[in-house]
Amino acid sequence: MPAFERDYAAALEESRRTFSLAGLYEVVQDWQGRIAHAPAVDAFVASGHDDSDAIDLAELRRRRR
Repeated sequence: MPAFERDYAAALEESRRTFSLAGLYEVVQDWQGRIAHAPAVDAFVASGHDDSDAIDLAELRRRRR
């Protein structure tokens, strides 16, 4: 939970400065996705498959903006 709390606190501070809830929504949406996909990620890691060509999700989101 420390990572979520850190991300949420940063988004909350940003929303206070900008008067926008978009950052909070993005953090919650991101963490909901992480939690929903955690079992699949655990299974992939346990399988021993090579993930060296993986792309960071945060990088993909930056490209979309």
